[in-house]
Amino acid sequence: MNNPAPTLLTETEAAQRLHVCERTLRKARQAGRLHFVKLGRRICYTPADLAAFIDNQRQCAANPAPATNPAPKTQPRVRRRGEVVPFSQRRREQG
Repeated sequence: MNNPAPTLLTETEAAQRLHVCERTLRKARQAGRLHFVKLGRRICYTPADLAAFIDNQRQCAANPAPATNPAPKTQPRVRRRGEVVPFSQRRREQG
């Protein structure tokens, strides 16, 4: 009936396994996206916690890009000439 203790990883070890910085790991934990084990003041992670975190991060593009990217349609640029009006003239016109 002796259950072996689960493998616990420190924050540094967990960050190295996920190839992220420790700050990213802390932010995910504080946002509730990453489960952890707290032993006294120590924060630890199990390999199962990391695997669940990875599974939750999986994403699929809502609108996948087409296999071939057609050339974008370009329209000729229309150049409009604006007229420069002195500020004093605008004030006179406004009131």
